[in-house]
Amino acid sequence: MNKKILPYINEYSLSLTKLCNSLCCNSHDAQDLFQSTWEKAIRNFKRYNPEKSFEKWLFTICVNTYRDMLKRFDNKKVLRFKTTEEKEKFLGAVSDNVAEKDDYIALHSALKKLKPEHREVLVLHYFRDYPIKELASILSIPEGTVKSRLHLAREQMKKEMSIDE
Repeated sequence: MNKKILPYINEYSLSLTKLCNSLCCNSHDAQDLFQSTWEKAIRNFKRYNPEKSFEKWLFTICVNTYRDMLKRFDNKKVLRFKTTEEKEKFLGAVSDNVAEKDDYIALHSALKKLKPEHREVLVLHYFRDYPIKELASILSIPEGTVKSRLHLAREQMKKEMSIDE
């Protein structure tokens, strides 16, 4: 392995873990996505341009790998907790506050009902704070498509979580 990538692995593993968990909505698939993303990043590290954002490059690999996973597996498999134990493990990272866990469960339930392309833009925009222009670059889609998907995702989330404006 190229030793030049080790500092990146140390610095970006936590943020990649969070992205994988948000996209997959279950820990087993998130772990697979995490591993596959790092494997591809390590294998293709010579293609990385150090003048550009490593996180953006890594997240692009992650999103593309996630899309490949969705093509290979039944969508429902990717979006459900397989066991109560897995659900508790996932929620264990949230908070000890029962009200916060209830809110998180509601958010997770609504999030997993979104189409994958809507979940991608929502997670990257709101959980990772990427602006529209960078999302378009990461996802390889026009800015207008990002805006449209964000709008549709927000509307679906409002509906699922029964939020009135």
